[in-house]
Amino acid sequence: MPKLKTHKGMKKRFKISATGKVSHKRCGSSHLMSHKSGKQVRRLRKKSTLSVSAEAHRIRNALLKQQSENPATVAALKQAALAAKTEGEAGAVKSE
Repeated sequence: MPKLKTHKGMKKRFKISATGKVSHKRCGSSHLMSHKSGKQVRRLRKKSTLSVSAEAHRIRNALLKQQSENPATVAALKQAALAAKTEGEAGAVKSE
């Protein structure tokens, strides 16, 4: 079976973070900016993340990166690890 190829168009337009979030450049920020408010221009400058997890999963599959990652699960595991760490430190302080 041949190797799977990444989708080059998506590779140019989307970036995948270490936790599996998919970010992209907002549309409408390349030209015709004179009639847009300054607030809107500043907002368009920033990258945004996809809120629909199904779309993010589809893009991760097309880019062949972190296909099984779910950002919500990663965030929950991170919070649990931090809670366990702070709980362990609190127990160590009480025993001293």
